[in-house]
Amino acid sequence: MILDIHAHLTPEKLDGRAIISLSVGDEDFQFSPLLKEGSTVPLSIGLHPWHVDEGRTAQARCDLISWLSLPQVVAVGEAGIDRLRGGKLELQLAAFEMQARLADELEKPLIVHCVKAFDEVIRLHKTRFPHAPWIIHGFRGKAEQARQLLREGLFLSFGEHFNEETLRLCPLDHLLMETDESTTDIDQLYLRAASLRGMELEDLRKRVNKNIKSLVLTYE
Repeated sequence: MILDIHAHLTPEKLDGRAIISLSVGDEDFQFSPLLKEGSTVPLSIGLHPWHVDEGRTAQARCDLISWLSLPQVVAVGEAGIDRLRGGKLELQLAAFEMQARLADELEKPLIVHCVKAFDEVIRLHKTRFPHAPWIIHGFRGKAEQARQLLREGLFLSFGEHFNEETLRLCPLDHLLMETDESTTDIDQLYLRAASLRGMELEDLRKRVNKNIKSLVLTYE
């Protein structure tokens, strides 16, 4: 049962319950054993906005086309826009749009990293009308910001640091959970979330797992 939509690689997260995020900008990316034939650990692969620089986008697209064809790769990203860190904004936008197009072409969900750039993300979503679902990972925003994203049809993934009001209002069919880089166990996040929503823990686990299955139809 996949319960964690977005996690970074640590040994304890290789239990099949997490989608592991890899970036083509990491120096040791291509040597990861998770990319080898026969690996069954579900992955997302993208060019993180922190790794965007002049000239990298074109090469990254070629690399991504190759890696995203692997059966264990179930999502594109994390891709996105970060106004506080990473390459120039125009380069980040170009890399993000490139990966959004790939997600559409490959019919895989897009994991979105967004820091102080939700207006740009919403604008791009409105402009592109993507077929592939977009998932805002590690969402910490307030209720009104969440409502704007939900009206656009985006999914919200909640990690260790989330706004409690926002988590309570998020429709169950657009709610996801993640650990990202946190050392907190995913089960603890589900306990907190279930308590806040007044739900049975197992009911929330099953609902989120159902959402994940609906998003990553290519992963069997």
